[in-house]
Amino acid sequence: MGRRWRPAERHATLPLMHDCLDLALDGLAHDGRGIGHLKDTDRPGERGLTVFVAGGLPGQVVRCRVKARKARFLEAELVAVLRPAADAVPPLCPHAAAGTSAPGCGGCPLQTMPYASQLEWKTRLARDALTRIGALDAGEVAAAWERTVPSPALTGFRNRMTFAFGTGGAGLVLGQRSRGGPDVVPTPDCALLPPGGRELLGAAQEAAAQSGLPAWRASERRGRGKTGACGFWRFLTLRQGWLAGETEPRWWALCLTSPGNRAERAAVRTLGERLLAVGGVSRMGGFIHEERSRDDALASGERRVLCLDSGGAENRDAAILHLPLGARSFALDAASFFQVNTGAAELLAQTVMSMAPQCGRGLLDVYCGVGAPGQLIASDYMTVLGMESDRRCVALAERNAADAGLDGWRYLTGDAGALLQRLARGARLPALDKGHKFPTWYTALLDPPRGGLAPAALGALLHLAPEHILYVSCNPATLARDAAKLSSTYTLKRLTAVDLFPHTPHLECCSLWRR
Repeated sequence: MGRRWRPAERHATLPLMHDCLDLALDGLAHDGRGIGHLKDTDRPGERGLTVFVAGGLPGQVVRCRVKARKARFLEAELVAVLRPAADAVPPLCPHAAAGTSAPGCGGCPLQTMPYASQLEWKTRLARDALTRIGALDAGEVAAAWERTVPSPALTGFRNRMTFAFGTGGAGLVLGQRSRGGPDVVPTPDCALLPPGGRELLGAAQEAAAQSGLPAWRASERRGRGKTGACGFWRFLTLRQGWLAGETEPRWWALCLTSPGNRAERAAVRTLGERLLAVGGVSRMGGFIHEERSRDDALASGERRVLCLDSGGAENRDAAILHLPLGARSFALDAASFFQVNTGAAELLAQTVMSMAPQCGRGLLDVYCGVGAPGQLIASDYMTVLGMESDRRCVALAERNAADAGLDGWRYLTGDAGALLQRLARGARLPALDKGHKFPTWYTALLDPPRGGLAPAALGALLHLAPEHILYVSCNPATLARDAAKLSSTYTLKRLTAVDLFPHTPHLECCSLWRR
């Protein structure tokens, strides 16, 4: 137990672990934590040590508990909101546990902040990252910044959500990870799910609980030892899309478990058949079962065990769904990456198309996924080379290109850094026609994961030196890191942000660079 709370101004020395402090928060960190400062008793009027408060927001006066002591800052968790922000709005979701230390869902930390304020803070954080981490000139960033495009919807907008299995007071539960911890909070009324998703979520939890099989738990360190991972049920992903030729959406469910025996796999099939029997707005298009043996918390399957179509028959093609983008319909696998906010993804695609240089020469589509948004600018280029590490996505990108009648496209499976390095050396790449030669690359379209560009990929790209780089980033911090190196050779010309994730600190940025 920590000592009794003390007002922050009484701290002449660094607070101890578990001390409670009262703070006025005046800032927001890139990960959504509120920022406050201890009062410096030696220098009145000046800001003291910075405190990052998980669960706190700008404008609040909070009581928080110290969780970590660093040389230049403290990390704390929210205990209670003593005074809400002047412009605070009621939370959209009953699972938020906003303003308390209760283990609420950690998915939407900004939801008591008015949406206009969310956009202002996220824009400020993105621009600050480019100047602070990327060392870009503030005037250059301001001149290139065009706008921040809001999400068309603030609730029910996600076409894909992943829920974790866990153990609660009533047994097995299905929900989201708690704020700042590994526990799972049941979220039956999640405000982000479209109509129909909640019914499927409840049916899945009931079927899993009736199986008697435990939820999976990652290994934990205790003292000098380490407990092993255990349990069976891991994650359930619900995804909304369309079957080819249909006008009404359907749902796909992908259940991830630990490797199971015959009886355990039969329990998953029973769960799938239960979901397939749900009708109305919860009508299913397919059910997929995948297994993962690694002792980690990633919701990514290593082996596909079962794939059922809407009628309950085994059919590997039942995992294919379609999502609209830019007046096109793209085929993807239920496990494939695609933007989760359907309405905002359309705005992002329009942004990419408006920023892409128009030219008849070569386009490099790096981290291409199933072909979007690269194929939306295909008509302006004679030759296109796409790269993606997921073999299944590459096959779908080829299928989507063929469906659109796109000629001259080539797709490669592999690590982007390794492929770009081979391309930079002039080596012949696999899966290409013998003797096929590419032109000088005019544009490189980059859409990397949150970690940004791998060093090998960035180095090879600078060697290839395309005339333009169109960088689509879901993480302003890693965009800024890469921008620090790009700026030695390229000039930032245009910068637009699109909000695909309301109520979170995440922001998608599209930047155009010219050599």
